[in-house]
Amino acid sequence: MKRSALLFLMASVAVWVASPVVAQQATPYRILISNDDGVRAPGLAALAQALKALGEVIVVAPSDVQSGKSHSVVTIDPVFREDLTLPGGLKAIGLNTTPATTMFIALANIVNPKPDLVVSGINRGYNLGYSVYRSGTVAGAREGAMHGIPSIAASMAEAGDPRDWSSAAQQVLAVVRQVKAHRLPSNTFLNVNVPATPPGGYKGSQVTSQAMMLGGSETFPEMKHPSGRTIYWSVYREGVNAPKGTDIWAVDNGYVSITPMRVGEFDEKLADGIRSWFK
Repeated sequence: MKRSALLFLMASVAVWVASPVVAQQATPYRILISNDDGVRAPGLAALAQALKALGEVIVVAPSDVQSGKSHSVVTIDPVFREDLTLPGGLKAIGLNTTPATTMFIALANIVNPKPDLVVSGINRGYNLGYSVYRSGTVAGAREGAMHGIPSIAASMAEAGDPRDWSSAAQQVLAVVRQVKAHRLPSNTFLNVNVPATPPGGYKGSQVTSQAMMLGGSETFPEMKHPSGRTIYWSVYREGVNAPKGTDIWAVDNGYVSITPMRVGEFDEKLADGIRSWFK
C-alpha cells in the first residue's frame, strides 16, 4: 500500500474512533425548584440563582402564598398555569394550587424526563420540630422523595435580613453539592434550616435530629371581624428551647441544621408490640 493511501486510512480510522467521544456530551444536572411562598418569593429567586452553578434550574411553584398547607392535594378545583419570567431572566411556571399538588403536576406533566434533584424553598421562616408536618415547603420535598427523586427542603429564619437570602442560598448550595455527589437513599429527603447570619458568620453545619416539639409558639387569639363575626387569627412566633443536637438547638446556636427525614411513618417496633392484641 502506498504511503499516501496508508496515511488516509489511518486518519479515517482516527476520526471514526474519536467521533463518538465528541458526540457524547455530558447530560446537565437538572434541578426542579419549588416552594410554598409563591413563585415570586425572594427566597426562591435567590435559590435559583445559586443553584445555576450546578446545572439546569427549572422553576415550578405555587402562583401565590401557600404556607401551612402541609401535604394537601387538590382533587376538585382546576389548576391554572402561568408562564412568567423572574428577575434575572429565569423562566418559571406558576400553578394556583398547593405545594404538594404543584410538585405532583410538575413531575407528571411538565418536567420530562424527571429531574435529578428537587429543592423546595428557600422558605421565609423555619420548619423545625413538629412544624414540618404543617409545612408546604417540606411537603414539596416529601412529594419529590415519594416520586423517587433526591429532595431537599430549605428554610431560613423569619427574622433574617433581606441580605441573608443570598447567604442562605450559598449554604443550601453546599448541601446540594454533597447530595449530587452522594445521592440519598430511597424514600428519604433532607430538611435544611439556615439561621439569620450570625455576627462573624455561621458556625458550620450540623446533622441534627428532629426536635419532638413545635418549632415555636402558636396561638389563635379570638378577635372581632369588622362584620361583627368572631374570628380566630393564627399568631406564630419562632423560638423555643430544645435539647442539644436537635434542629431547633442548632439554628439557635448559629449552625445550619441538616435533618435527615423519611417518607412514611410506619413504626415497626410498635407493630411487633401490638400484634398479640389482635390474634
